[in-house]
Amino acid sequence: MKTTTAYSRCSEYSRSTLDELRGRLADLSLRGRVVLVCGSYARREASENSDMDFFILSSDTNGDSSLLDKVRCAIKEAVPNEPSENGAFGGSVNREEMLGNIGGNDDTNRNMTRRILFLLEGEWLYNEAGLRDFRREILERYIREDMSDHQLALFLLNDVIRYYRTVAVDYEFKVTEGKPWGIRNIKLIFSRKFLYASGLFSVAMTADRTREDKIRILEGLFELPVMERMISICGRSRMEAVLNGYNLFLEKLENSDTRRRLINLRTSERSDPLFRDLKNEGHRFTRELLKLFESTFDSTHPIHWAVKF
Repeated sequence: MKTTTAYSRCSEYSRSTLDELRGRLADLSLRGRVVLVCGSYARREASENSDMDFFILSSDTNGDSSLLDKVRCAIKEAVPNEPSENGAFGGSVNREEMLGNIGGNDDTNRNMTRRILFLLEGEWLYNEAGLRDFRREILERYIREDMSDHQLALFLLNDVIRYYRTVAVDYEFKVTEGKPWGIRNIKLIFSRKFLYASGLFSVAMTADRTREDKIRILEGLFELPVMERMISICGRSRMEAVLNGYNLFLEKLENSDTRRRLINLRTSERSDPLFRDLKNEGHRFTRELLKLFESTFDSTHPIHWAVKF
């Protein structure tokens, strides 16, 4: 299908790389740890230009440095591009850091980012069962036993919203630091927004369900890559305009010259034709997402109250 050519291409490339890495890591003795990826590979949107965001999830991170080196080497053989230094990925994470004190003083932006990305786009490289168990454990923290059936999973929804707003604020901070802004700006209006929408739509599906059904529904949706999740919720026919817009975005980022040009743009070059064309497509994509939201959940649905008030 013409409108999904880029996504199909990227999806196949991502799946092939994930399968290769699962084979490479299968022989490592990681003692019950989970190795997972987030980002474009997890969303099945990667190309040869993509890096791989990964981390090791452990109950005790002591002694993980040697294991981390082995995992990093295995990944680098398949994906030469490394994740950003000092970012939220490429390290070892204690599972209690992600589970404990959600929303409290010790819940740092990095911790919250890892937790929400784990839910919304996390994919396993090692220990699939461990990843699923931990996803369930996180959802049980967000969806408490005393929750009424008619309620949405508001605790989770608020953290999804907090994540998206944090990403937007982080973008402004990084731009003032002089970091590449053009490609971040385009990703913010396409992939970051689409990921956020998938969380919003997923939580909307928890209305008028028992606690167990809320958890079960979210487990099933969060196992799917973002595009497939949205198609599962909305249906492919209603997704056509959104698919068209997103496919254009992926086609552009597949091109090395386009990526390089966006990375090298100075803040004074906001009138650059390539950037302006993508920015305008991003605004159209946003409007199509809004129409999809309103057609999928009518005005009486509680998700509208939740995101407004």
